[in-house]
Amino acid sequence: MAEADAFPAALAGTLAQLLPALATGQLHGPSEPFDVHQDGRLLRIPVRTYYDREQLLACTQLAGDAGVLALCLGTRHHDGHLREACLRQLLLQERAWTVPFVVHLCGEYVLEIVERIGAVLPAWNAQALARYLRGNPAYLATLERRAVSYWHCYYRRRYPAWEDYPGCRAMAALRALALLTPR
Repeated sequence: MAEADAFPAALAGTLAQLLPALATGQLHGPSEPFDVHQDGRLLRIPVRTYYDREQLLACTQLAGDAGVLALCLGTRHHDGHLREACLRQLLLQERAWTVPFVVHLCGEYVLEIVERIGAVLPAWNAQALARYLRGNPAYLATLERRAVSYWHCYYRRRYPAWEDYPGCRAMAALRALALLTPR
């Protein structure tokens, strides 16, 4: 149950009820996690999940935190279209514990995902984003290097200047949020 380390302990009961449903038809377990900190707690979030598409989509429709947990895990799915669909719904939520899942997508190679996030920053969950980003400066730098790499490899012809690339704008918004004064 590697997914349990991706969320605050207060969600353990809900997650324990959700994971058996997600495991139905799962291709294999989640990939190795990336580590971040949120509110003083280490989170180990899977880089990719391999849940059955239909089962995951059904779980995202569950009420309350269970559906939001499924959306978070869906943003890590191996199918980029499904990641984007989960992100669209997740951006309608403003729970602080969803922030790591949204931020990680700023380093994505799927341009539509990066554009969607960039369009809502910094208005989306600004204070939770600011706290999270201040607590993970090395991680933010890694995301930016990843975004530069994807731009250079896949999008440099379309966006000859880094400053015009949507990932650059998303990263600039994240850096600005990291400088916000906490409330």
